[in-house]
Amino acid sequence: MQKIIITLFLWTLLPLSLWAGEIEFTASAPSEVAAGERFRLTYQVNARPSDFRAPDIRGFRVLSGPSQSSSTSMQMINGRTTVTESFSYTYVLQGAEEGTFTIAPAQITVDGESHRSNSLTVRVRPGTTPPSSPPSQERTEQPSQASDSDLYIRATASTLSPYQGQQVIISYTLYTRVTVNQYSIDRLPSYRGFWTENITAPGQPQTRTEVINGQTYRVAEIYRVAVFPQRSGELRIEPLQTELVVSLPAQRRQSLIDDFFSGSAFGGRQARQTIESNALTLNVKALPTQNRPASFSGMVGTDFEVNASVNQKDLNVNDAVNLSIAISGRGNMRMLEKPSLNFPANLEVFDPNISDNIRNTTSGVSGSRTYDYVMIPRTAGEFVIPESEFVYFDPQAERYVRKPISQFVLQVSGETVLPGTTPGAISQEAIKLLGSDIRYIRTGNIVLTPAGSVFFGSNLFWILIIVPFLLFFFFVIHLRNQIKLQANQELLRNKKAEKLARKRLRKSKTFLDKKQENDFYDEIFKALWGYLSDKLSIPVSILNKENVEGAFRAKKVKQELSDSFMATLNDCEFARFAPGEKEDRMADIYHKALNTIVTIEKDLRNKQT
Repeated sequence: MQKIIITLFLWTLLPLSLWAGEIEFTASAPSEVAAGERFRLTYQVNARPSDFRAPDIRGFRVLSGPSQSSSTSMQMINGRTTVTESFSYTYVLQGAEEGTFTIAPAQITVDGESHRSNSLTVRVRPGTTPPSSPPSQERTEQPSQASDSDLYIRATASTLSPYQGQQVIISYTLYTRVTVNQYSIDRLPSYRGFWTENITAPGQPQTRTEVINGQTYRVAEIYRVAVFPQRSGELRIEPLQTELVVSLPAQRRQSLIDDFFSGSAFGGRQARQTIESNALTLNVKALPTQNRPASFSGMVGTDFEVNASVNQKDLNVNDAVNLSIAISGRGNMRMLEKPSLNFPANLEVFDPNISDNIRNTTSGVSGSRTYDYVMIPRTAGEFVIPESEFVYFDPQAERYVRKPISQFVLQVSGETVLPGTTPGAISQEAIKLLGSDIRYIRTGNIVLTPAGSVFFGSNLFWILIIVPFLLFFFFVIHLRNQIKLQANQELLRNKKAEKLARKRLRKSKTFLDKKQENDFYDEIFKALWGYLSDKLSIPVSILNKENVEGAFRAKKVKQELSDSFMATLNDCEFARFAPGEKEDRMADIYHKALNTIVTIEKDLRNKQT
């Protein structure tokens, strides 16, 4: 029976241990789209990858991507620190033709091991055909589009023969001799084989005049991107496609005095036109193997500096000390790996907390990444963290550069507490002496059991043995459900929406009692808009009344409830400026907001059930 219990215990622990350390690399996309419809293809991994290799995406038009994002969270529970990282790669695709297509798995490398995502099957159904426009009444001899010499996009690279991992600036510049009223980038290159960072200047592009072959052009940079080749060899960057609305002169060419992005000229006519830039081919050189240091981790860039420090050097046993290492420079900072350090024994070191200060400017990607280590000495004495180094390859100097990381010496004082030596513990000699001494006579009631009646093997014995395993099994199931819930941020926010809204309303009630009008209305707004953002999974930055009403309709919320919510928002906007008794008005707004949130929450829950 004991062997059966031990086997059950090990089988209960085995799935949890395997699941806890698993690398999860998943791909997600809609299972069905319409022809011409845009959608997102997202790859997500729960560990820091050193390489990402996208599949050959066939049957779809790649409009942009891959765009990268990452998140880091740290939890400290019972003295143990857990750092969780998540990285995602997102493509924007468009269904090019009808049919069913399979997107092959992508590959990543984590800690030297290769991992593959799942494959996806996407069905492209027929799209809606727009009505054909009536035949043009214009004279056939008039041009319907600007000529290639009057309107074109030129793609240029800062270098066409970079090293693997080197930052290359790609600029897409529009040249025009006609008036451009409007433009939009219809399709970005896929940048297969590159890590990309958008460094386009915000706002309207700056224009200038440039003379080419005796012709005067208005010139503007419409897109700028930093690319980092991930492998050596010949890599091709496909053309960028842009859709423009231009004004064509009716009889003669329009004057270049008109503004670059103005409306149509007098006597001219507008035309919609799609143009593409030229393609680029980069001959990527492999990093040299000669004189490559063993500590080189793959970083390529310029102007790197390393600053390392500890917050204290003299401390006691079991005191925490922080080691901070900041690496700054110009290059692909998001792929920077932590430095290799040799920590002495009896110095407990937790995984570092990583903080980034990365800047994307028109001159490229630069910034810093800081690694903060928490260390706890468990014994007294001198701890030496030896000198190490950070190595990167400088493509301008074409050599490897070493940046030293200083040595640190920690002086730890205090008494080392070892197992069995805590104050008040009884020595083995004292135990032996107690065993040979005269035992104390027991007083009080004595409980006797019948001869042959033992606890081992009784019903109570088996109940006490089995129940903990059942409790542990249910605990594992509950823990997995909680972790899945934490991973689904939208579902988590949805479940906590009402709770957070009530918390903000309680805070607004405090401001109401204190007659703090501005703070009261601010908190009411946060409660209403925050509830909508969490419940409808809409970021606060893009919340407005139009998309809220659309989301209510999608969730089939009653029209009177939607109108009530909008009316409450309108009352909040105008109440603070309306004449009358402020306290009564604030109390009325508070009760309206509370009743509106409670009513909508009940309606949504009823629809879910």
